[in-house]
Amino acid sequence: MISVKLRDLQEKDKVAVKSMLGDPQVMTFIGPRRALTDIEADLWFQTTLDTPSRFVIANAESDELIGFCGVKEINGVLDFGYFIRSECWGKGIAVTACELAIEKLVTKFDLDTVQVFIAEDNIASRRVAEKLGWLVLNSATKDGEYGQYYRIIM
Repeated sequence: MISVKLRDLQEKDKVAVKSMLGDPQVMTFIGPRRALTDIEADLWFQTTLDTPSRFVIANAESDELIGFCGVKEINGVLDFGYFIRSECWGKGIAVTACELAIEKLVTKFDLDTVQVFIAEDNIASRRVAEKLGWLVLNSATKDGEYGQYYRIIM
């Protein structure tokens, strides 16, 4: 199992971020639901570097970027989410990263006001929510996708 830590985004992460944002598998359930172009990925990286929101998930030993996890304000709503490089999927990283992020965020936000939406087709993220013990609040459609809203439970 890979040991992970959370940290801020750094300039050295640009190549890994752009690779991840250009991966159609990673982008299936986030953003525009498609791989970003090189120009879009550059803009995303610079915007995220200038106005950080979610934490970087990094390998605790090598400091290599694995993904992102945490809260971001989207259209006035606090949204909890994560995304991870596809080659790191299935290794328990998402559960650990969510636990670490929640430990940091609980002192900054009322977690009951944080939105967590998981698309019905996103089976892996639904499993992560189950492992974390999050409660399903209701089923709904968001951005044209059917899924469930969850409440974060510590």
